[in-house]
Amino acid sequence: MIEEKPGPVRFGEALGTGVNSAFVNLRSEIMKEGALSTKDKALIALACSVAIRCDSCVKFHKKVAISTGATREEMLEAAAIGGLVRLGSGFESASKIL
Repeated sequence: MIEEKPGPVRFGEALGTGVNSAFVNLRSEIMKEGALSTKDKALIALACSVAIRCDSCVKFHKKVAISTGATREEMLEAAAIGGLVRLGSGFESASKIL
């Protein structure tokens, strides 16, 4: 079975202007080893994906995290942080009622 490309990839391809290659190049620059390891960056990206509730992003960043050596436990903790951030932002929005 051929896996369907995620929506953001399909959208970039539909634009037909090199958007996907520019995005891949930007991602490569940001995610390369630096002050933070590639594994740390992958876990941060996974947590952010959970926080913004993007299922295709979570799936992608889980694969990347695994490829960098992240353990299941590390990914679960990162996801829990993303969930906590999401809850906090929900409380911020809810505070407008006050």
